[in-house]
Amino acid sequence: MNGLFSHTLTDLIRGIRQNKKNEQAYIAKEIADIRLELRRNDPDLKAQAIAKLTYLQMMGYDMSWASFHVVEVMSSPKFLYKGIGYLGAIQSFDQDTDVLMLTTNLIKKDLASSNASEIGIAINGLSHILTPDLARDLCADLVAMLNHSRPIVRKKVLLVLYKVFLKYPEGLRLSFSRMKERLEDPDPSVVSAAVNVICELARRNPKNYLSLAPQLFKLLTTSSNNWMLIKIIKLFAALTPFEPRLTKKLLPPITTLIQTTPAMSLLYECIHTVIAGGMLATTGSGSNAESANTLAATCVTKLRTFLEDPDQNLKYIGLLALTKILPTHPHLVGEHKDIILKCIDDPDISIRMRTLDLVVGMATKKNLTEIVKRLILHLLPANENEVDGSAMMDPVYRADIIRRIVFICSQNSYANITNFEWYLAVLSDLTNVAGVNVGDLLMQQFMDVGVRVKSTRSYTVQLMMRLLADKKLTEPSSPEDSNSKVLLAAAWLIGEYCSLLESPESALELLSQKSIAKLDPSIQATYLQSILKIFAYWMNNLQYTWNEESRQSLVEMIDILREGVKELFSRSPDLEVQERASNVSVLLDIIAENAPRTPLKIANSISFAPTMPKPPALLGSLYPLFFNQELNPVAPKAQKKVPVPEGLDLEAWIHEPIPEPEPESSDDDDFLNEKASSHGYGWSGEGASAGKSRKGKSKKGQSQDDSKEGAEERAKRKAERRERQKHDPYYIGGDSPSSKKKGSDQDDLDVDLIPIVQLSMDGFKKPIVMRKKEKSKKSKRRARSRSPPAVPIEFATEEMPEDAMLSASDDEGKGDTKATGAAAKGILDLDNSALHHVDLSVPVGEDEHLPRAKPYMKPEELRQYEDDLAQRRRVEAQQAKKEEKKSKKEKKSKKETSAEGEDRKKSKSSKKSKSKETASVAEIVPVAEFVRSSKPSSPAPTPAPVLVEVEEIPDKKSKKSSKSTGKTKKSSSSSKKTPKAPVTVEFPLRTDIDLAHDDNVAVTYDIALSRSSTEAPITPGNEPTNDPTVTLTLKLQNRSLSHSLSNVRVALTDSFDVRLGGSDSGKDEVSLSSAIEAQTTGELSVDLLIMGRVRYELRVMGTLSYEAEGQQESIEFNFAVPPSLFMLAIPRLTGADFSKVLTEQIEHFSATGSASIQLAVGTTGQDEFFWATVEKVTTEITHTHVVEVVDGAASFFGQSWQGYQVAGLIKVMKAQGDERSKTIEVEMKCTDQTFVDGLVQEIQDVEIY
Repeated sequence: MNGLFSHTLTDLIRGIRQNKKNEQAYIAKEIADIRLELRRNDPDLKAQAIAKLTYLQMMGYDMSWASFHVVEVMSSPKFLYKGIGYLGAIQSFDQDTDVLMLTTNLIKKDLASSNASEIGIAINGLSHILTPDLARDLCADLVAMLNHSRPIVRKKVLLVLYKVFLKYPEGLRLSFSRMKERLEDPDPSVVSAAVNVICELARRNPKNYLSLAPQLFKLLTTSSNNWMLIKIIKLFAALTPFEPRLTKKLLPPITTLIQTTPAMSLLYECIHTVIAGGMLATTGSGSNAESANTLAATCVTKLRTFLEDPDQNLKYIGLLALTKILPTHPHLVGEHKDIILKCIDDPDISIRMRTLDLVVGMATKKNLTEIVKRLILHLLPANENEVDGSAMMDPVYRADIIRRIVFICSQNSYANITNFEWYLAVLSDLTNVAGVNVGDLLMQQFMDVGVRVKSTRSYTVQLMMRLLADKKLTEPSSPEDSNSKVLLAAAWLIGEYCSLLESPESALELLSQKSIAKLDPSIQATYLQSILKIFAYWMNNLQYTWNEESRQSLVEMIDILREGVKELFSRSPDLEVQERASNVSVLLDIIAENAPRTPLKIANSISFAPTMPKPPALLGSLYPLFFNQELNPVAPKAQKKVPVPEGLDLEAWIHEPIPEPEPESSDDDDFLNEKASSHGYGWSGEGASAGKSRKGKSKKGQSQDDSKEGAEERAKRKAERRERQKHDPYYIGGDSPSSKKKGSDQDDLDVDLIPIVQLSMDGFKKPIVMRKKEKSKKSKRRARSRSPPAVPIEFATEEMPEDAMLSASDDEGKGDTKATGAAAKGILDLDNSALHHVDLSVPVGEDEHLPRAKPYMKPEELRQYEDDLAQRRRVEAQQAKKEEKKSKKEKKSKKETSAEGEDRKKSKSSKKSKSKETASVAEIVPVAEFVRSSKPSSPAPTPAPVLVEVEEIPDKKSKKSSKSTGKTKKSSSSSKKTPKAPVTVEFPLRTDIDLAHDDNVAVTYDIALSRSSTEAPITPGNEPTNDPTVTLTLKLQNRSLSHSLSNVRVALTDSFDVRLGGSDSGKDEVSLSSAIEAQTTGELSVDLLIMGRVRYELRVMGTLSYEAEGQQESIEFNFAVPPSLFMLAIPRLTGADFSKVLTEQIEHFSATGSASIQLAVGTTGQDEFFWATVEKVTTEITHTHVVEVVDGAASFFGQSWQGYQVAGLIKVMKAQGDERSKTIEVEMKCTDQTFVDGLVQEIQDVEIY
């Protein structure tokens, strides 16, 4: 009857739809009712409430507060309710949900159910709520279910195991053999699931799955499931780079699939595998090359069907595959040029861009003209009414096409061009057809071709004259989309090669027309330079045809140019144009003054023939300035081959910088009379005479008188200024001492002492004017001019600098650089990085097995255990107090005894200790174990220091035995006959650290301070004079199954602070004497001499090289040398010695460092965590030893090989404002700041948890 009047999920949905205006209030009321329903014991009502909560969670409402009730519904015996519970868990649980620990046994029970549907629900829910703990605890149960009688269960188990391996990577190695068996399962769906899981696992480390090649090959040749074949082929595509022999084995079945399969998806994967596996490579014997060419022709033919298909996706992947085949078989791809060029007009921009990529690679000498013509036609609108917003008129797209046209024509130094006049005509057409600003690109091409190709210079000059006369370039309607920048190249070329002009007068008129004033300043500057060059050439030619007509032409041209330069260029806002215009105007004025203004007089000679007077000398005055030498192109490597001048030091100062004055404070009068000379402003007085030369002694008295008069005037002006500032309301000041102190420097500084510096604008460049964003422009179809006939090509000689350095190869510096960036990770990709470190080649040991989950305590059992533990701790605290009182009483009685009794006790104890000393061995008690047994249970006002120096590990049965042992040791240490050696600390070595690996070898290393460096004790003040030596042991594991590794060498390449011990040469190298056989490990020990200062970033870099199957291989490696490696195993200090060191040598411990370790709020066992942290920080990280231990704190001490002493304190600190939050603070003092900074960084880099 409890749920008789409750709302169902249907009622909830109906109510939300009916209460659209008050939806929030209605849902709040329903959630309150759901809370009441969950408190009841009716399982039907709880399941109904969870179903409603699940619906509300999809609307954005939180249901994490009901996680415990979700677990209750999951445990329901009814299948319907169980499904509701698992659905709620899938939607609301995350990795941090507390109740997930309660689901382990529940899921185990559901996995063992006889109902396949319940097993399916459990597996589906587990795949969504899986955590590392659940994966570890349930992995064994899931692996056991791989032998389930129902194929549907085996298939689901295989799929969920992939998620398990992501959370628990070690489970993959332990269960790989069982999963491998499923590849031979009688049910094809199970086999397909196994292939799917293996294919996903192999994405991270394909080499692990080479052993599956025989089984996968069998499936490839026998299966008819296209989707499974696609997965298998993808897996083989990843395996072939690691095993080249697979290529030959896979060639027949994949060729058969390519020729017979009607499935486009399978066909593409086969072609992709052929390309990725290198099966199309033609290197090798004749039969192999012939089969590769045949297979490539078949692939290209099949890919043509992709391009002809109306499906855009097939067309895109077809173009993508053709792009990959193009580098190896360009002639086969070129045969299908017609269908490829049709794809340029496709409405899909992605297909057009992929087609352009393919077209660029297809270009050859034979088809270049056709491809460029097709691309230029693509730039023209299809009809006159085409709007600007179409994809073809997009400025970015059009600019990209033009760049590609220029690239395919200019690549490899214009190797594909046979007619450069045709190419210049194409560039000229692009200036009008482009519809987008690509003037810079076209300008560079015009100038490059004009300079490099001699045979086309005449045509180039004629073409440039046409461009200069084009009104669309000189007077553009839309400057943003205009290619006016080509006018710069046109002006420069006709100026440089003006001897090829048919009419220099026409060129000068074009260069001085009024529309030039609107062009870019850089174009105007080039116009001015070309005007001067052409005028000089034209004027020089006049002297060969000097007559009255020539004189008149000269005078008229000078007047035209003078007027044009002054009107167009002299008033330009650009400084460069102004400067050039000024220079040209001055030259023209000089020529105008000396030009003959009167008509020429014709003289009659003896032969009665008229003779003209000699031409003036000024006609040829400008020509040598511009045309003395021919301008040739510069070789690409000319700059590299310039010899470095002797004595050139680019790091040295050309002029020494002026030293900055040292700040000095003094009284007002002293500042004026004594310190003025320190600023170096030219004033000299008594205090400044020491640094002066003896030449100024004669004027010393006069300078002193002037300084006195100047000082009085300055003091008077200063007083007036202070009075003025005092009554100025806008002056910030005051009578407070702080304000006086702040303003003292400003008040004392006299304005007359500020030096006057001449500023210059020579170093400033003209401002950079950014062009506006390119806009699209409506373009019309234009009739292209007929291409000029081909002429023999003659290239200009490339110039090299004098005394150029010769190189062995012209290709130096052109390394093949490949991008190694990682592929971008998608939002749906799972993190499988942990699987990379799983090595499936290592066999599973007999003692290795999947872990079994431990059953959790019931709530009542857990409460009973916690109560018993609290009671036990109270009893231990009471016993500790009693023992403390008893020890105090014993101390009082000992003080009252006589000295004779004490001597007898000492002698007895010394005899006992002597008898035991022969059988006892000095051992070290681990810090965590020691502090747990000896730390006080309650805080004492003055806790006595607990020393860690012991002989034997105390028995844990009673604390009294440990105390008596301590007394025995104390008495034995005081004995003179048998003095006990101080116990030294042995630190754990750094072993089996991963260094590098490749397909053939895996390298790990051990590193330790060598024995020769630790034998001599280092005392304070007696630091070593030589450098420390570190022993590096490289362990080289041969991964190969067949071949050995020989000629193994290790060389240090870029290690400036490290070199091999005993090596004085610049090339540090050591080699292994014998080869490393297959599946074996070789060791190579190297002594490294640490020559640099020990610091955190001290690294060793080198190269490991070896020979495998006749090929030389190498691996680069680098690793850090931690500062803690140089800590010595010194005798343990007592508390008294520790305090004595700190008090007597406190001035030496000037370096400090600290680190913090955060304790999670509510973490259980914080005390145990603290003592574990103490052990890790001292013994494992910093290699120090604990001196004293008190409640919540511990002190430690250590010493390095260099003599650096380290003292520290570890303590627990409570956060301000939050009693539950605590941190562990590690504070250290040291005699060297760099060394302690390195230790602090080591603590921060290591995970304590």
